[in-house]
Amino acid sequence: MNKRFEITLKGIRKIYTYFSHNDQILPECIKEPEKASQVILKLLTNEQPCMIARFGSTELNAISNYKGIKEYHNDIIGFIKGSSPQWWWNSKGLEEIFSCSGFFPATIENVSIFAKMMIDIMPQVDILGSWRPQELLFQKELRNSQFITLRLLEPFWSKNPWTKALANQKVLVIHPFAETILNQYKKREFLFTNPDILPLFKELHIIKAVQSLGGDDKRFNNWFDALEWMKYKMNQIDYDICLIGCGAYGFPLAAHAKKQGKKAIHLGGSLQLLFGIKGKRWEDPYYGVREWGIPYGSYSSLMNEYWVRPDEKERSQNAMQVENGCYW
Repeated sequence: MNKRFEITLKGIRKIYTYFSHNDQILPECIKEPEKASQVILKLLTNEQPCMIARFGSTELNAISNYKGIKEYHNDIIGFIKGSSPQWWWNSKGLEEIFSCSGFFPATIENVSIFAKMMIDIMPQVDILGSWRPQELLFQKELRNSQFITLRLLEPFWSKNPWTKALANQKVLVIHPFAETILNQYKKREFLFTNPDILPLFKELHIIKAVQSLGGDDKRFNNWFDALEWMKYKMNQIDYDICLIGCGAYGFPLAAHAKKQGKKAIHLGGSLQLLFGIKGKRWEDPYYGVREWGIPYGSYSSLMNEYWVRPDEKERSQNAMQVENGCYW
């Protein structure tokens, strides 16, 4: 793509969006906290394996970009109107999936393989935490999925949280903050006013997720090797329900759990909150106020004196690359 032509196209698109008031449409989804929690709870308490997941921002950008290249080539009018994705590779997007989501090396070939894999997995999703207009590009793949407002995948907003289904279950957690999660779970009774948010498990297993932000982890040649290693670790553990928060690895790991006949919930970054672990993003009382219209201090008011920051040993050397260290 000629750089001058790219800049011109994007400029025209901005002008069109401004004058047409063409706000991007979000998918239809459940927006009531109690109803959302009930739908998740019903899925977790039946006998069937399931996959509850969400898309990360940079991952979805890359997948949408790939789809644009494959299916919307030279759709100039559609791109200007915002109905078609970009049909040439977005260099900024390739950089962000490396620095923010830990995908490495972020070559066009590797990102193409990743995008195809993600699209192939999408039909496995039972419930999708919805928050981005690009999800509509994959209506065919997600046609059997229930859509819930992303924030309502979190159990904190319901009087009857879905996490009560974790009681007396063998729970596997996949997250980079393994030691902090284990230590915080020991004081679970003090973390929340509602004890159902973090009940007593039958067993707690933790896999310390590969933390490859900006190429942090040197044990693996590429992202796919790291993914396979985590799948291997999952295969060694007897568990009922898997809770996942580990960047771009989360979605395919949730699909792997379902393939194993288990239940998986890929919460992403907010999983650390379930174990009383602070992060700059949620300490900000204005977080979500403008974007989602939630009350001031919704997240920061969850925290009490028993909440902690991630252990310093679990801090990525590239932590500041992700929203100024939002998870730490």
